[in-house]
Amino acid sequence: MKKTWSVLGAAAVLTVVVAGIMLGGDKPAERKGDAEGARKAIEGFSEAFQKGDAAATAAFLTEGSELIPEDGESLRGRDAIQKALADHFSKNPRVKIELDYDPIRFASRDTAIQEGTMKVTDAKSGESSSKHFSIMCVREDGKWLLAYVKDWPDEEEDLKDLDWLIGSWTAKQKDAEVSTTYEWFGNKTFIKAQFTIREKGKSFTGMQMIGTDPQTGDLRTWIFEADGGFGEGTVEREGKRWVFESATLLSDGSVLEAKNILVQINKDTFTWQPIELTVDGETIGNLPPVKVTRVKGKN
Repeated sequence: MKKTWSVLGAAAVLTVVVAGIMLGGDKPAERKGDAEGARKAIEGFSEAFQKGDAAATAAFLTEGSELIPEDGESLRGRDAIQKALADHFSKNPRVKIELDYDPIRFASRDTAIQEGTMKVTDAKSGESSSKHFSIMCVREDGKWLLAYVKDWPDEEEDLKDLDWLIGSWTAKQKDAEVSTTYEWFGNKTFIKAQFTIREKGKSFTGMQMIGTDPQTGDLRTWIFEADGGFGEGTVEREGKRWVFESATLLSDGSVLEAKNILVQINKDTFTWQPIELTVDGETIGNLPPVKVTRVKGKN
């Protein structure tokens, strides 16, 4: 996508922040009202941005607010941002924004921080890019406003960024258990994962190699199953998420395609969620995320 110094990245992200801003859940009940206020400020900014109304959009900013686009100089002050928004609306086509965000958190009584990952797709060319974003809302005179908006450059995948996986992990769900061990292979040029799935007295084993494609520099995966199935795929980083996309030829001749979303929670926990599953082109759908924990003493 052609880049511009404009506010496309930092401001357009807000056009799709809706009621699922993740404001409740694990937050204390007494902060729900504050979270709702911050959410409404972001939604108001979003709605005004979608309408192309620079004045209405800027009305949701503090007087000294700062907006930092990925590929340009930061804009400081509500008036300067309003001017940049007006220029942006007059020159740029609409874009489609897909957002994956973290739970909101409070840095103080009057400060709320929202982070996440956005995917921006150009409506005309169809080209897209993904980046991380940060938004800070503050409460002034009882009203929540946006004080800081920043988007971060696209992140390049690097195998060493997955070194926290090294060790043994387990996941249990109902009658099934999955055990996986990740270890370095060669001169830390690959990560080898060996996995075993046990369910109702049966077991299934396989191996996955994760490495860097020497031609493109992209991360790739190669999958080998004990019964003869094999496949390959790609690995992309989207903020705090890792997306493993693969196609595997199973031993019975069928083809399994899927995206597996890995999200690190802390050094000893991550979630793994298979989505967009298909077998021979027939849609299976998405599965719920599974919690995976490190096996202590085996790392």
